[in-house]
Amino acid sequence: MPPVQARAEAFSAPRQRSADQHAATARVPGLAPADWLVVAEPPDDADPQQQQLLDNMLRAIGVALVAPDRERRAVFCALAAGPAGAATRASDQAALQAAIATVAPRCILAFGRAGAAALLGDDAPLGGLRGRVHTHAGVPVVVTFSLAFLLRHPAEKAKAWADLCLAVGSLVAASAA
Repeated sequence: MPPVQARAEAFSAPRQRSADQHAATARVPGLAPADWLVVAEPPDDADPQQQQLLDNMLRAIGVALVAPDRERRAVFCALAAGPAGAATRASDQAALQAAIATVAPRCILAFGRAGAAALLGDDAPLGGLRGRVHTHAGVPVVVTFSLAFLLRHPAEKAKAWADLCLAVGSLVAASAA
């Protein structure tokens, strides 16, 4: 699986995109400007509940599936699966930087410790990273639990919902500014 995989999903508020952003999009097949960038390890194909949970979480904050050629959407950036060695982190960083430059997100959701570490360069426990807005390349980043963790610990879904609400709030605040 390539490190960056586009998933066509929508957010309710469109935004203007420059000709430069459209030109950059054409150079990276499958990616286009979007309001959201979701960074996580790829959902496990053997566990379709992970993909279903991700879809449901995004839908709950107003992100719905649409045709891939639409302007308004979120893009999924899959991190390399497996142990987080130096080579994996370097390839994740390159993929993330390319995705951020191409997608030009207004908010980034980081699922799990791997997503948080790739974006923030911080291997701290999630408890210390959740519940506040971070930034990466000037874009608000909100950290939440991994999909696998949420399926194993359903009682933590309320905290994940709070994280999603924080992300929506940061996007709304950025739009108002």
